Amino acid sequence: MTGTSSNAEAGRVAVVSGAASGIGRGIAEVLAERGWQVAAVDKNADGLEQIAGGPITPVVADLTRSSDCRRVAEEAGRLGPLKGLVNCAGRELHGSVTEMPEEEWDLVIDTNLKTIYLLSHHCLPVMAQAGGGSVVNISSIQALATQTSVAAYAASKGAVISLSRAMALDHAPEGIRVTCVCPGTIDTPLVRANAEYYNPGDPEAQLREWGGMHAVGRIGTPHEVGRVVAFLLSDDASFITGSIFRRTADIWRTRLEAGRRRAS
Repeated sequence: MTGTSSNAEAGRVAVVSGAASGIGRGIAEVLAERGWQVAAVDKNADGLEQIAGGPITPVVADLTRSSDCRRVAEEAGRLGPLKGLVNCAGRELHGSVTEMPEEEWDLVIDTNLKTIYLLSHHCLPVMAQAGGGSVVNISSIQALATQTSVAAYAASKGAVISLSRAMALDHAPEGIRVTCVCPGTIDTPLVRANAEYYNPGDPEAQLREWGGMHAVGRIGTPHEVGRVVAFLLSDDASFITGSIFRRTADIWRTRLEAGRRRAS
């Protein structure tokens, strides 16, 4: 990782959901390095334990439950002024609308979208009392250019973009900015599981192919997304709200299907 602690950010509190692994973990680590006090939230207690300590406080919670989200907001408020919220909890299950069982559809929508509503519902009043702050919602390039067998995931991530814009308008009077980041292919457990799904015979080849769809010729890292989020949470982004950021190293293909084939 690179980056330095900012005096302006020292002591500020940020809640990061989905922090036990992947992009959420990368964001939590970058923010901690830059002086934030981080309430790292996830259902995975073992994963949180790996990053706990110093400026990172683990909070085990089921963010599909309102009572758990209320507790997260309360615990974050006790750490100091709540100035940042990063909604990064995510889940991807495969299937079309005719193939996917209703309970799986609900699980994806609840994890990727409802958690943003519930955590924001409870955290934003605490943030407003602290004088405002910044919210970053993590969507996906799948919201903009998708593939087969990800109907629920693509739908949920598209909704995150729309919700972010609505939140930006609703909460600007409270001094709360809201932006949205749409990562491309990032080296996470979820992406590696997808590579195994689409190319079980050679998932590493699948990852290389996806990387080749990016102008830089590789997939990204969670810390690279974390540095974008750290900027959006900082005072340097004080005039930015309602914006959507594609963290994709310039994917210009209109269809991702070319890089996501099923093994024959």
